[in-house]
Amino acid sequence: MTDSNEKEIDLELDRALAEYLTNCDSGQSPDRQAFLSKYSPGLQEKLSALLAAADWIEKQAGPSLGALLPQTSQISFLESGPALDPHMETLPVFAGQSIARSQGKREFSQPELPCRFGEYELLRVIGRGGMGVVYYGRQIDLDRPVAIKMLRSGVLASDEEVQRFYVEARSAAKLNHPRIVTVYQCGEQAGHHYFSMDYVEGTDLDKLSKEKPMDGATAARYVRDAALAIQFAHDHGIVHRDLKPANVLVDKNDQIRLTDFGLAKIVGKETGLTVTGAALGTPSFMSPEQAAGQTGMQNEATDVYSLGAVLYAILTGQPPFRAENALQTLMQVIHRPAPRLRTLRPDLSKDLETIVEICLNKAPQQRYHSAGALADDLDRTLKRLPISARPIPAWRRYWSWLLGVPIIGAVLDNRVVEPTATHRWVQRGIFTTISLMILAWLLLLVPESVWFKERMPSVVRVAAGLEGGDYSVVASVLAKAVSEYSGKKVELLSTQGSAENIEHLGAGLVHLALLQADVVGGSDVAVVAPLYYEVVHVLARTGSEIQDLADLKSRRVYVGQAKAGSRVTAKRLLKFCGVDVQDMTLVETLTGGLTVDNSFDAAILVSRMGSSDVLTAMQSGQFQLLDIPQAWQFALAEPTFHPIQLSSKEYPAGLKSEATIRTVATTAYLVCDQQAPDIMVSQVLKGLYSPAVSAVGILTAEQAAHWQGIAWHPAAREFFQAYRGGDKL
Repeated sequence: MTDSNEKEIDLELDRALAEYLTNCDSGQSPDRQAFLSKYSPGLQEKLSALLAAADWIEKQAGPSLGALLPQTSQISFLESGPALDPHMETLPVFAGQSIARSQGKREFSQPELPCRFGEYELLRVIGRGGMGVVYYGRQIDLDRPVAIKMLRSGVLASDEEVQRFYVEARSAAKLNHPRIVTVYQCGEQAGHHYFSMDYVEGTDLDKLSKEKPMDGATAARYVRDAALAIQFAHDHGIVHRDLKPANVLVDKNDQIRLTDFGLAKIVGKETGLTVTGAALGTPSFMSPEQAAGQTGMQNEATDVYSLGAVLYAILTGQPPFRAENALQTLMQVIHRPAPRLRTLRPDLSKDLETIVEICLNKAPQQRYHSAGALADDLDRTLKRLPISARPIPAWRRYWSWLLGVPIIGAVLDNRVVEPTATHRWVQRGIFTTISLMILAWLLLLVPESVWFKERMPSVVRVAAGLEGGDYSVVASVLAKAVSEYSGKKVELLSTQGSAENIEHLGAGLVHLALLQADVVGGSDVAVVAPLYYEVVHVLARTGSEIQDLADLKSRRVYVGQAKAGSRVTAKRLLKFCGVDVQDMTLVETLTGGLTVDNSFDAAILVSRMGSSDVLTAMQSGQFQLLDIPQAWQFALAEPTFHPIQLSSKEYPAGLKSEATIRTVATTAYLVCDQQAPDIMVSQVLKGLYSPAVSAVGILTAEQAAHWQGIAWHPAAREFFQAYRGGDKL
């Protein structure tokens, strides 16, 4: 059987049972077997079992008020018509229903109204609640109208129910106040506990507010008077704990009267009626401490909260909190801030909104310190005077709202059980943002991510060396070609030379750098392409009597700036040849160039073969190239260098046709970070070997492809593989 079929059977069973009970209460005497025969066999069996169970429960419960009263001399049923009161039944399950009948008469009779009940005549039912039912009646001896309240459970009432019933009667009886309903008498009649009280002819705030929300002045007046009455109760040590619009009566003179002290607590006296952790009251009007079952915290501030909730309800036509069921409502009371009053009633004053907010504060100590203080502020609003309460600061309101987001509440130890739809959307937004941030980190910040590998920088930055130098010339032509080819902007950064270039690359300030092979080091640097050879030129000033490197001792030698590649190479070469740089003066800068500045005796320059600076210096007759006999040995010791001989072919103005100069050379590389995007390296290589760049005298792609023993970037290795016939680099 499917779930839908079971639900249909249950609904049909409910309808059948309701029909039978309705017939019984209307005075009819349906034949049970004839009634059952109208239904299917399966339903007959279930319905018969329910009716039999009801018969057994009624018999176990004992005689009802209707059965007991005729046996006493104190009650007599009046012959004025069949005004049955279904609420006098004592059946705990089918309260208010008469089930078993035979031969046209009730097995357990119910009283018909009006009827005699001791010294009272019960006339009609005027109210009912969870514990009791209230009758309008007449006290016969004094001939005055009264309201009589009885326990609904009648003779089956538990000791706790009876005790709580008398706590209500005695609490109200202690309070002689014009705004509190007066209790006249309490006692027991035929096993039924009751108390009589003043009958208030009129209505209540619940009915009035359901007709239409009240204006601010009327609502303030009603709640002010209620607060004064509650303050009187507090002064006499009684906390109401069940304030709600239905418990604030309005008489025919438009004056309020408080009633229903069924949950009243006597301050300083423990009755034992409230079990720890039990939530007693009406959920929509409970204070948070009541909803949480915190008995010890329920005091005068509890009633102040409920008065604020009553004011909110009669102004807006709805309570501050109302969910689909009682449990969800309790969770909202404990955890959610109430919707602001002026969002529902923009026409109301800010002072009224402030009063309600102070009353509905979750923390008892942050509410009005007494009901009297609340009454004073309400009286001030009626007189159009400034109130004493100050609005809740915006930051506190926002903070409280943020704490309603479950993830934020969990982090800050503020449990959120029933978040609003908005809070759920905010939490989804937080999770989405965090997820996107993690995804962005994975894609953009983690070097191994596919996205990072495929991402071309919007601006490609190149460390280009000294402005006007060899590196700068090549970098300028390269930048133009790459920009035209890829559509990306290329920026050149002027530096002192190779040593500073590699520093910038390591710091992530540039994407590409030009530098000498002997400066390349570390696993983070990858070669994009070898560019050209760089020769070590040792120039001695004519007439300085410097014939070899050993003669540089005690001389002033220009070796380039502190972070230039020439300086690094000069130190390594001099050290290998046994010359201590401490024995000479190193010059870092020139004034006007080699041929203009006369402040040095020699210069060590690492530049392209046939460099214009070297040629100009030799053509001026001021300098001559020195031979380095240890070139071969130095090249063997330093793998990034190789021996080379310079001839008059490269330097016609400074060397005789048959003369050669021994020296060493290294390679100028274009490098990048090992994790640089593949697409960037590929685009740079395509621009590098365009005709415009090749014209400045760099190695061809075929020459570069055969370079061995260097740390290629993966994209560069793949690029040059095509120039080696598919052989691996």
